[in-house]
Amino acid sequence: MCVHLHVHSEFSQLDGLSQVTTLAKRAKELGSMALAITDHGVCGAIPGFIKACKKEGIKPIPGCEAYMTKDRLLKGDFMKEKRTALMDKYAVKDKPLKQFIKHIERNPQDFEVMARQLLAELLMKEDGLEMAAPVGDGQLDLFSMAENAAPEEKLNTLDQFREDIYDYLQYDNYHLVLIAINNKGLEDLYEIVSDAHLNGFYSDPRTDLAFIRERNLGADLIATSACLGSWFSRLALAGRLEDARAFIQECKETFHSFYLEKQATRIPDQLRLNALIDQLAAETNTPKIVTTDVHYAYKEDNVTHDVLVAASIGKCVSDEDRLIYAHEFWMKDEQEIREIVNDDEAIANTHKIAELVNVDLPKTQVFPRYTIEEGDTAELQLEKQAWNELFTYALKKPINLEQYARQLKYELEIICKQGFADYFLIVSDYIQWAKRNGYRVGPGRGSAAGSLVAYLIKITTLDPIEWNLMFERFLNPERAGYPDIDVDFSYEGAKAVQEYMKQKYGADRVAQIGTYGTLAARAVIRKVGKTLGYSLTDQDVFAKSIPEKPGIELSEAHAAEQAVQHYANMWPQWWETALKLEGHVNQEGVHAGGIVLSPIPLTKTVPLRKDKEGLTTTMYDMEWIEKFLVKFDILKLDTLDLIKLTMENAGLINFDIDAIDLNDPRIYSEIYNTLNLSGIFQVESDLYRKIISDMKPNSVQDISVIVALGRPGPMDLIPSYVRRKWGQERVTYPFPQLQEVLEGTYGVWVYQEQIMKASVIMGGFTTGQSDMLRKGISKKKHDIMNRWIDLMIYGSAAYKEMQQQRIAQYPTQETIPVDAEGKPTVWVDYDYAEEAPDNIPGALSRGYDEATLLRIKEQWIKFGEYCFNYAHSACYAVLSVQTAFLKCYYPTEFMAALLTISEGKKDKNGNPKSVGYMHECEEMGIRILPPDINQSNASWTPIPNTDPNMKGKGLIRYGLGSIAGISGDSVIEITNKRPYDNLEHMLFQVNRSKVNKTKVEALIKSGCFDSTMNPNRYLHWRTYIGSRGEAYEDIPAKTMKRDILAFEKEYLGASVSVKSRWEMIPDGKEDVSMTGIVQKVEPFKAKKTGTEHCRIMIETAEDEVNVMVFNKLWKDHYADLQVGRKVQIRGNKSKMDLLADKITYVTQAIENWEVDFA
Repeated sequence: MCVHLHVHSEFSQLDGLSQVTTLAKRAKELGSMALAITDHGVCGAIPGFIKACKKEGIKPIPGCEAYMTKDRLLKGDFMKEKRTALMDKYAVKDKPLKQFIKHIERNPQDFEVMARQLLAELLMKEDGLEMAAPVGDGQLDLFSMAENAAPEEKLNTLDQFREDIYDYLQYDNYHLVLIAINNKGLEDLYEIVSDAHLNGFYSDPRTDLAFIRERNLGADLIATSACLGSWFSRLALAGRLEDARAFIQECKETFHSFYLEKQATRIPDQLRLNALIDQLAAETNTPKIVTTDVHYAYKEDNVTHDVLVAASIGKCVSDEDRLIYAHEFWMKDEQEIREIVNDDEAIANTHKIAELVNVDLPKTQVFPRYTIEEGDTAELQLEKQAWNELFTYALKKPINLEQYARQLKYELEIICKQGFADYFLIVSDYIQWAKRNGYRVGPGRGSAAGSLVAYLIKITTLDPIEWNLMFERFLNPERAGYPDIDVDFSYEGAKAVQEYMKQKYGADRVAQIGTYGTLAARAVIRKVGKTLGYSLTDQDVFAKSIPEKPGIELSEAHAAEQAVQHYANMWPQWWETALKLEGHVNQEGVHAGGIVLSPIPLTKTVPLRKDKEGLTTTMYDMEWIEKFLVKFDILKLDTLDLIKLTMENAGLINFDIDAIDLNDPRIYSEIYNTLNLSGIFQVESDLYRKIISDMKPNSVQDISVIVALGRPGPMDLIPSYVRRKWGQERVTYPFPQLQEVLEGTYGVWVYQEQIMKASVIMGGFTTGQSDMLRKGISKKKHDIMNRWIDLMIYGSAAYKEMQQQRIAQYPTQETIPVDAEGKPTVWVDYDYAEEAPDNIPGALSRGYDEATLLRIKEQWIKFGEYCFNYAHSACYAVLSVQTAFLKCYYPTEFMAALLTISEGKKDKNGNPKSVGYMHECEEMGIRILPPDINQSNASWTPIPNTDPNMKGKGLIRYGLGSIAGISGDSVIEITNKRPYDNLEHMLFQVNRSKVNKTKVEALIKSGCFDSTMNPNRYLHWRTYIGSRGEAYEDIPAKTMKRDILAFEKEYLGASVSVKSRWEMIPDGKEDVSMTGIVQKVEPFKAKKTGTEHCRIMIETAEDEVNVMVFNKLWKDHYADLQVGRKVQIRGNKSKMDLLADKITYVTQAIENWEVDFA
């Protein structure tokens, strides 16, 4: 069987259909000994491909179909200059020349005919003839006798034109297949492809033969001449055989070996090329291979592939002007290949290449190294630093030094023994650098806060002994695996830290971790529906029939929802195509904060690309990166920007917020227990508001519990916790020995660490074994969960005996009894001999009651998966209390900062968050002042209140940068050149390219000039438009109140300088009546009950009012409540929503409420 050496997967993101597992399976079905992967310009599929091939028992051959050019560093400006030179030399226009070049690239054999047509005007003018009038857009009239248009003596012009065109084309992008022979070849392939993305990108990631030779990167690579899009193919089909021979020789000199690639397709140009390959192979003594340029695994996949290609370029399959592939590019069997290319030598050479190649992935991670003093080691450096900090800490604070020293010694021994000292030092270093340079860093995140070493070397700010945190939750001494220290930074801090790491360790050794987006259930329904030509309405109704459940698959939705089944039956082609494309890679992305650091250049281990912002990113995603390299999580958290900006607003330059009293009663009475929670970290949502309202927290430990319980899963635990906290229910413990574990949460299982500690106390687990139990519970791994809980209860010996008896009774999985839902009713551990340790005594042998232990087992299985990481919730509780402290003591400064960082963010209803925060400012007695051309800064700014009538109330000035349409460059230009006397003065001072017409309109209509001129905004807009010589007669001369309201809603998100009737109605007022025209009707179902309600929006004379129509009222009005109806709605005002009690329909005109501002 021919070995397929030119194969594209879904990672060829325009035209590759099949996943690597499907390709490997197909190759195995064909009886192939090996299979290659050669995606367009990328190597992201390689590790998954190697794994898939090994699973199928065939040899993986990693490669890439690279984009080549003459010089990868010559890009847009150079190409434009060369094209301009051609236009000038041959008197042709840009569009016809581009069309000619595009055609010749694909059809090089048409050169002479097309060139004569293009140059006809020039050639005829040289003969003293006149050309017919040009056709539209400068394209020349192409007449049928073009071959005879010029006399023979003019052929020199065509010859010169041909040379100039091919000189231009060699700088364009063309294909060449590269295959790695061994691991060194794979490294070299990574370097070539990475450089193409980082340095050679122009339309495509490009490399060149000169670069490959200069860096000696071809010695362990095989190259093949590739498809019709290769330079060799263009030369050969154009009849430039001497150039083709020269190219063959250059490739032979560049690579280990070079093969001419015949392709088994019936495309006419390919058949002509195959014949030319036979000729040139014989003349140059160059070996041949045969491929099928695989783009999909099976012949019948061509229809799905056609949909994919059309979707990738935003076309419908019915569009004629789109890229359409010939039905030729499946993984053919040998008979299908020989029907087109019956070439024994070419087929045999595919086997020869397969036998030569021997590539595998690294077996171990490459560990980064911290820069240390000569003669020192990372282990000694870490120990020295940690012990010094401990002794310094003991001098500042009374602690049990013996306890701390014992814990520190224990942790250092584990960390150093497992080789993690460098990792700790690296993380500590970039955190300290960030703090020294003024960037905010979070107190901790995740389980790392359980480490005393992390605390002492300033990675975290919570003392784990004081907080009773657990080191083994972070680093299990009995489980191999790198530690995972996530660190939160402010937005600018995260970017700065990444740059610092590049400078310190080398830009070629640091990169972001790449991700790949795939077509999820709803997205694939929409994309396929659009591509097949279905209406937007059909797309919407089909997509919305898929439940909004994260990770749901189409098959699951089909099984659960009758509506999905209905539409699948109605539109079978749509449904079947969507099933085939579900999960298909469709975009590249970047991990939220993960970066990798390597002691050697990254391209020795992984290929690289650039993200949308131009930052270096790995082509491998998290699944594979963690197998080869060490990940560092440098995460962005805007709460830290909020804290920093609030402290700057308040002038707290040297204030240490980490030293505040976390149990300050005022914070809880004025912020948490009044539900004044906007901007308070972690607890803004309705879910948290309900928990806080019930719990009435009065300590940071309460906030930690709220953070842990504030998810849908553990909601059932909250009522009991609240009753016990306030003495309404007796606090009990399963066993007295567990009081020390559970008393902090009133006997309720809240944290994962509690389960770990309880298993140590009851079952005699080591701390490492307790972490195995925790992992099984938190990951919902029922086999691991059952094994470790039963081991805790019964001990090793009894557990093994019990499982032997069960295996004898149920020898196979199929013999285990199941309940009505198909779930096993008996736990049989077929792998116990390999998995179960021998050293667990078990709780029964230690005197614990079996019935109580089984109740604990039931609780852990039911609620255990919802138990939270205590270290994480503790850290986030501290951060929450810090924000509450600032809002409590510096409310105006806090709200100004909150409004600034909320710019561009939406709430759950899709409204700007800043609007809600402005309303809250009013409730807090803080007045929002409109933007002012001379007074506003870029951000929202708290200002001193000198008005004696507003004593005690704060003032915040609207920020220029938050006005819709005003960019950062415009703000800098405006603020640098002020003050201004009026609009005309500003226009005279500023650069008009930075403050253009659109921005001037935003400044006028948002009220920025109201303090410098008569506040008639329409008048100033008329004057400005007139000064530009444009018509202004349609612009009103007077500005009414409703105009001000509309302007400020458009540009500021809400009215600031005046208030509408709706805005003046206080929150909570009952029996409110609003009359308006229905603009939106959006029915929805409650997630818990499935009951249908409706959100509508009505437009009044002054407002757009959101109205909630609940189920009973909606049932009465769903047929009549349509867009465009005039309605009067009565109800209660809740926040900014009207909760409807009564709806009537209005027939008369709606009265306008206007105030003249002219």
